[in-house]
Amino acid sequence: MPHLSPAVRAFDALAPHFDERFSGWESVAAQRRAVRSALLEAFPEGASLIELGGGTGEDALFLAERGRRVLATDGAPAMVARAAEKARAAGLADRVAVERVSLEEFDSWSAARQGTTFDGAFSNFASLNCVTDHASVAHGLARLLPLGRRALLVVFGPSCPGEMLVLLARGEARAAFRRLARSPARARVGGESFTVLYPSPGTLARAFSPWFRLQGTRGVGVFVPPSSAEPAASRFPRLLGALERLDRLAARPLALLGDHVLCDFERTSIPA
Repeated sequence: MPHLSPAVRAFDALAPHFDERFSGWESVAAQRRAVRSALLEAFPEGASLIELGGGTGEDALFLAERGRRVLATDGAPAMVARAAEKARAAGLADRVAVERVSLEEFDSWSAARQGTTFDGAFSNFASLNCVTDHASVAHGLARLLPLGRRALLVVFGPSCPGEMLVLLARGEARAAFRRLARSPARARVGGESFTVLYPSPGTLARAFSPWFRLQGTRGVGVFVPPSSAEPAASRFPRLLGALERLDRLAARPLALLGDHVLCDFERTSIPA
């Protein structure tokens, strides 16, 4: 068993119950649909992709069913095992490969795969918020993506009014404004404590430079509520549907107010 960071240990412990916990939440499903729409738009059928922080493989399986090939990486052994099991059960093991690679070791892992390239990369639901060295991740990605290829990376937004309102209503004032502090915030999942960062897209772009250029951002969950509003939010599917439609209109102009922000990076000509 490799050394696991606190965040990886937390999600490793959560892996057996991860899908059951989150799959029934309509707000999560709405945000995932927004990300998947962007992924299908960015990466054509037949594309070979690498996923960072792939979890139990939900997005990798979705893309594989639609003609893409995905190498899903994650630092948590139990997440990797669950994703591989799901790929086999779905008959997609030829399109979804799974490997245990944490973000902390991604740069050295990619260096060992010299000559391997992908048509694009993606990461959904904020795995990048759980690491501090984004430049190392960027350098690792740069080894794997040729000039002009895209990396769609979904991180927590730097300011989410929806989360603020939910947490203030619960009397959790300190947590409500944690994203604005720009300092690491404490989180606890699966009995493990770890820190979460909330970098702005601009801060992330500086960390990914000079190997990547930020081409644009989209808000994910601008009006659709965050998962902290669950399970109550799922009791109002018609309202959520209306908010999801508003999100499609507001995704670009109000990107920085989303629960998540999709950062669209393009590989530059600077060698890794």
